[in-house]
Amino acid sequence: MNDIALLREGLQQLGLPLDGEQEQQFATYISEVNLFNRTYRLVNATGREFVIRHLLDSLAAVPYIRSITTAATRLCDVGSGAGLPGIPLAIMLKSTPVFLIERMGRRAGFLENAIARCNLSDRVTVIQRDLSEVVQQFEIVTFRAFHPLRDVIQEIATIVTDEGTICAYKGKEEVIRQELDDLEVLEQSGKGGCAFGWDTRIIPLSVPYLDASRNLFVLKKKLE
Repeated sequence: MNDIALLREGLQQLGLPLDGEQEQQFATYISEVNLFNRTYRLVNATGREFVIRHLLDSLAAVPYIRSITTAATRLCDVGSGAGLPGIPLAIMLKSTPVFLIERMGRRAGFLENAIARCNLSDRVTVIQRDLSEVVQQFEIVTFRAFHPLRDVIQEIATIVTDEGTICAYKGKEEVIRQELDDLEVLEQSGKGGCAFGWDTRIIPLSVPYLDASRNLFVLKKKLE
């Protein structure tokens, strides 16, 4: 089974059909990652492993993200690296503007090229800055394989709108519970990044063909 057939089959299990344009965009994206992976050290996976561990993993959250997306939603992927989950999400969320924050110049260049090759330049933008330098705000902020929340929550809090949502791709629930405990300690110390703390939710993700625990850690600012 080739990569696109595997992706298509996995997405069918998630209830996410692909149209012809999306299949071509994914095929192009896979080709670009394969072409530049060794040079830029984008991901530690190829072929079937890349499709399952990176593409399907990124896309398992689409049903939830779609449920909180409106016509005004702007989605931001922090520490985008190889474009994960930002580019797969952009392909599936066909009308949503997506912003990819990546501080490393070479990887930002890869993202710009991949976006152009996938015909996503009209609504996907690369922001080549450190997270601390970003001044825009977004309705959905997501990240995957990034720093623990306790290390970045203050900076991420500044780029998510007051009514916005953080969607953090995580592994085992017990690890998330530890991060949640760490956030509560930060809030008690007055360093939690939001004066009213956070409402949190853990959403189990089922990634086709992946024998590992995956969850989406969802945070919303508590407002008075």
